[in-house]
Amino acid sequence: AASGLDMLHLCPTVPGARQLTDDGLYWGGDPSQAQDAMQDPSLDRVMTGFDFKFFVQSTRWLPQQLEKEIRDGTWYVASVSKEILFKSRDRLGTKRAKPLWTEIMELMGGKYERVKDRLYDDDV
Repeated sequence: AASGLDMLHLCPTVPGARQLTDDGLYWGGDPSQAQDAMQDPSLDRVMTGFDFKFFVQSTRWLPQQLEKEIRDGTWYVASVSKEILFKSRDRLGTKRAKPLWTEIMELMGGKYERVKDRLYDDDV
């Protein structure tokens, strides 16, 4: 997005959103219209802010660049449930919440969990 703000969400009525999965995961659309879209009476359920994740200054790749970086082991591919993606990641008292990527790496286990252990200190 030109604004540097991207959205991953569950709201099919956001203008300009692109459906990513058959079970209702969407990317993009107009952030300024998201609140109105959440209140659309045609929706199957009431949407809240927890149905949206916003990303500022996300990484973009040239054609085939991401595929090459995955082959080179720079990035890992994971299939993740919407429950994990949209889980609240608020602070836990004075301890910061576990970032999404660390939880995914733990769930993948094995070498992925070891990579997470090398890069992230749970005691922070």
